[in-house]
Amino acid sequence: MFFTRTDRSRCAVQAGRLAALPGLTGLLLASACGSPAAGPHDVFAILNGFSDSAPMHVDEIIDAGLPGLDNTSAAPVRLRSVQLVDAPPAVRVLNVRAYNIQRAGFGDVQLMAGDLQAECPRALVPEPIDSFASPPRQAPQWFVVIAFRITQPGTFHINRVRINYRSQGHNGWQYQNLNLTLHVRNPPKPGPRPLPATAVCELP
Repeated sequence: MFFTRTDRSRCAVQAGRLAALPGLTGLLLASACGSPAAGPHDVFAILNGFSDSAPMHVDEIIDAGLPGLDNTSAAPVRLRSVQLVDAPPAVRVLNVRAYNIQRAGFGDVQLMAGDLQAECPRALVPEPIDSFASPPRQAPQWFVVIAFRITQPGTFHINRVRINYRSQGHNGWQYQNLNLTLHVRNPPKPGPRPLPATAVCELP
């Protein structure tokens, strides 16, 4: 159960009324005013036992697919935002976008490099991540990609994200694992260049 701001205010009033009943205060507040919204509440299954590793170049656009968006709850879930957790300062997020699985012809990019919209203009048409809802106990018809750059060479670990969502009129959040290890080097001169669309999407 999640509490809105109104619910929290109501709990504060209840706490004042119960202050005169010390024997009951702890028990009643624990049941009536507990705050599970303060911590994560998993509606998407947490994925474990996997990792991705790849060589990349400094300032190259890196596209990481967000895994595990199958909705395990009994209500629709709409994403609000996705944030990298404890990412190194050299990691600069460019955007987080959703792509329609039917239009793309596949369900995830996993880990790629390049400007997806420029290189796959027909298949990968970006939409805001709140433009779809995951149906109850089903896989979504969309996948989500986090695009970012790394501004200096080195080895970088990006282990998890925070997913903020809305379900049944309440906001919630949870973690999801990425388990990325990126080995970043300076690019060969004159630097990285976008690939033609046929090299990425195999489209004429």
